[in-house]
Amino acid sequence: MKRKSIALALLLVLLWSVVLPAAAAKIPAVETPVTDFTPLDTTPAAEVFTTIPGSALLIELNSGTTLYAHNAAERRFPASLTKIMTALLALEHGNLDDEVTVSETALQNLHEDGSTVGLMAGEIISLRDLLYCIMVASANEACNVIAEYVAGSVDAFVTMMNQKAQELGCTGTHFMNPHGLHDEEHYTTAQDLALIVQAAMAYPEFREIANMPTYTVPATNLSEERDLYTTNKLLTSSYNASGGNYYYSKAAGIKTGFTTPAQRCLISTATNDNLQFLGIILYADNAFIEEQGTYDFRNFPEFINMCEYFFERYKMATVLTTLYPVAELPVNQSAGAQTVALAPTAEIQSLVPADFDNDSVTLDIQLDYESVDAPVEAGTVLGSASVKIDGKEVGRVDLAAITSVVRSEVTHRAEETREYVEDNWWKWLVGILLLIVVVILACFMLMQLYRRRERKRKVAARRRALELRQRREQLEEHTAPDWDDVWKE
Repeated sequence: MKRKSIALALLLVLLWSVVLPAAAAKIPAVETPVTDFTPLDTTPAAEVFTTIPGSALLIELNSGTTLYAHNAAERRFPASLTKIMTALLALEHGNLDDEVTVSETALQNLHEDGSTVGLMAGEIISLRDLLYCIMVASANEACNVIAEYVAGSVDAFVTMMNQKAQELGCTGTHFMNPHGLHDEEHYTTAQDLALIVQAAMAYPEFREIANMPTYTVPATNLSEERDLYTTNKLLTSSYNASGGNYYYSKAAGIKTGFTTPAQRCLISTATNDNLQFLGIILYADNAFIEEQGTYDFRNFPEFINMCEYFFERYKMATVLTTLYPVAELPVNQSAGAQTVALAPTAEIQSLVPADFDNDSVTLDIQLDYESVDAPVEAGTVLGSASVKIDGKEVGRVDLAAITSVVRSEVTHRAEETREYVEDNWWKWLVGILLLIVVVILACFMLMQLYRRRERKRKVAARRRALELRQRREQLEEHTAPDWDDVWKE
């Protein structure tokens, strides 16, 4: 009995591991979408893939770099990858808690063999659950329900899809329906899909829904609970019919697609260390294995091949750190150090080959001043640096003082005086000239005063001499006679 219990427990653990994913990788958020699809690496596709898909694109999200591209601008049928645009418009224009009623028209014009969750006319279901239906189980009828909810009709919604594609910068995309069932005029490109999925990845709700391996839709007015299972076999450890396993522990989300004209399609993300990949595979083989009578879905292994190939050959490296100064600037009027060291205000990381050599990094430093006056506060931005690898700029960052520098007040006052004199020399010149004029005028006035006094003195002297002469003359006229002479006579 004990052995049977142990065996039953092991069986339950095995079944549990088949259904649930073995890792909890997350879809990264995209704040600044990559729009330049010029690939960094031009390795031939035969080196990357076992069976070469029609188109492939690999973006490294941390650096915003298109790492690899193969026929990324060629038109392809997207199949159910179309549902990413449908989900994006639902998130932009809808309320996830709204209750939506399934109409008769939403269930029309769908392929009988297409993916479905069995929605029924008159059924009431939330927009949130409809998104789980299209992103997890790839339900085609749920796309039509969302289209009618958002735009009033499927045709009006398709118009919105094409308008949104143009708004995002898509140049090779044209939609004919919201689900991706085949239409010759329904096409896109790998790089256009990259623009669309990056816009969707900006929504946390999308990242959560697109990464669910399983989901249970609550019971509705017309249905019991529905268990949904993802079509993205990278996310589960379940075995396929051929005995293989596509589970990829580094993967997270997002969507698969298949029609016979489109073949196997996939958009997913993968994370390894500090690399975050967004990969797109279009028109991969749906290889039939005759011995086992099963199909090998090549979109999954080729996505893994592409990711692993570039995980091994590239890494994110810190090419400039904040820990060390990279320049210095002379400091005037300092009470201590005559220079201040400048360090980057932020790290710069770059996507580089695995055998990257730091000697290939060069800095182009631009200082804002030839010198700076104290005081200088730590953290003051005084320049910038352009970081280049093999001559190509990979980033730019501000340079700031790493320490404070105190001002010498004596030196400062002396410098202020010198600067004042230098800056106001003309005032001094005018002052000196005015002083000279004042001195000359003063001298002239003194001279004039002296001359007046001299004239007055001379006049007074002459007057006194004249008066004296006159007095003498008067005295001579009134002098008494000499009586001796008179008697003699």
